[in-house]
Amino acid sequence: MITSIRRSLTTPLPLLRLPQQNRGIASTASSGFQHVLYFGNVLGYNSIDRFSKLSRAWLDSAGVSADVDHGLKWTCASGGVSHLLLSYTLLDRPLNPKAARSEDIVPLGTLPEKETEADGQGEREVMDVQGKKSLSSRPSKVFALGRNTHAQLGLGFSSQEATRGMVTGQLTGQGGVKSVVAGGTFSLVVTEGGQGSSVWVFGNDTLGQIGSSPSSSPPTTNQLDPYDISTRLNDSDTPQLKLLPLPKSVELGGGEGWTVKSSAAGVDHTLLLLEREVNGCVVQQVVATGLNTDGQLGLTPDGKKDAVPIEPLLSRTFQPVPLPLTPIPSSTSAGTTSAGEKIVQVECAADTSYALTSMGNIFSWGNSEYGQSFSTIQDRITSPIHIPNPLPAAYASYRIPRTLSPPKPVKLVAGGSFAALLDTQNRAWIVGHHPTTTTTSDQPNPTLTLIPNLPRIQNIFSGLEYLLLTTPSSIYILGLPPTSTSTTSSSPSTPFLTPTKIPFSIPKAPRQTWLDHNPHLKMKKPTQQKGGGVGGGVRVEAAACTRDHVVIVLDDGQGDEVWGECDRVPRDKGTDVTM
Repeated sequence: MITSIRRSLTTPLPLLRLPQQNRGIASTASSGFQHVLYFGNVLGYNSIDRFSKLSRAWLDSAGVSADVDHGLKWTCASGGVSHLLLSYTLLDRPLNPKAARSEDIVPLGTLPEKETEADGQGEREVMDVQGKKSLSSRPSKVFALGRNTHAQLGLGFSSQEATRGMVTGQLTGQGGVKSVVAGGTFSLVVTEGGQGSSVWVFGNDTLGQIGSSPSSSPPTTNQLDPYDISTRLNDSDTPQLKLLPLPKSVELGGGEGWTVKSSAAGVDHTLLLLEREVNGCVVQQVVATGLNTDGQLGLTPDGKKDAVPIEPLLSRTFQPVPLPLTPIPSSTSAGTTSAGEKIVQVECAADTSYALTSMGNIFSWGNSEYGQSFSTIQDRITSPIHIPNPLPAAYASYRIPRTLSPPKPVKLVAGGSFAALLDTQNRAWIVGHHPTTTTTSDQPNPTLTLIPNLPRIQNIFSGLEYLLLTTPSSIYILGLPPTSTSTTSSSPSTPFLTPTKIPFSIPKAPRQTWLDHNPHLKMKKPTQQKGGGVGGGVRVEAAACTRDHVVIVLDDGQGDEVWGECDRVPRDKGTDVTM
């Protein structure tokens, strides 16, 4: 249980052949890139006053330099208390088909010849993490970084030292990785296949956090101590940790064909939003597993909500959460008729759980001692309660002019003692215990508070103790920032009472940096901007928020998305220095 927020927030240009005397390299300024930036302490590398570039050396050291040379796109990110996961997908074709050779030369006025693979320099085979040829045209992989005390990085071992590497083992699914989830000391990876989703889990399952036990397993009981839920080996009274060092596929329950539409993890529990089509109707189900001391699984019957200890105390398998969900005809636009409304997102952090609907309504359950459930201040809510869309009332209380369409939440995030909403009008709201200039006391606040003085907000993300807000030109943190970081001379333990801007700049790709240092080899060509630079099409696509650092995936808004570190320097070019 969290006691306080105080310690508890492209495609390259065509190759040209020119006369030898005009030999040069064209800039790729119109190409679009992704960039991975970090703020805080990442395995001893510190960036305490701004976001800095996470270079390709991190992936090279994990043994996947060939993937970077081929070209990749970052797809998902998730941060837990002390570790993070980043997934990427390889490009359909190599970014540089000539394998780092410089441009060929052709006479002016002629079309470039089609690329061939006869010289062996064409598209190479793409290998998976076990060195086997990939079965997918766009294979996905997962990079893990942080603490590994409970094997939560999926590297095949646990360790006391923080480290990094590629998640090892099979992550099958022709559709690739669709989402990653970093929990307290455990992780999940969701892949997509032809018959639905597969959920791969690794790390700590001592309390059923990742539901790896078979559904037929008998419940763990101790006749002498009902609070003793430890796992034990056969014929042994010694409590044991249950750690999964490699990814394992888990049962979702209710048969096959389920697609995971949303996934989330708290400190010791996990939620999944499942969906499938049955007889022309869309059927949904929210399932939960893990610890239930605050009712965060939502599985406690009304008649046992006052039982001591709570029943069930935990679940070691995914079980359906009793939500009033109605099958919706596949041809119906959910939320626009009386046929029912769909769940569009599940979220949890610490010991509280949420489900957001297409109509902007919220189901919440679990810990609510700070009012973070959008309802009342109480110790725990043992089964889901329905909260009508809270934004119209919040808009009225702040006297914000009404629009033709009532405001609705489009995203919900949660921290240890607070939750936040991003609405359809690009405003952000926060509820629960959070440090702001209007709530400087320790009193929790169960009503929505507008986060003021920000331009149109693009996205929000959350750590256990802070909120990350992004606009087209800036990144802000509200709350207690990652440890060992501070943008001022104050102590790192001092919370940001107002959204505080964390500076960043868009890095140059290695190729562009090399050209800037070698102007003799650079042909300046007119380029047409596809985005708007900082303040234009720039967007934070994903973020992993841990206690130690924030890692973001930034799209520069200039075109097709590919990691900037993949646009490498030609190997057979000289430099102005050597020439």
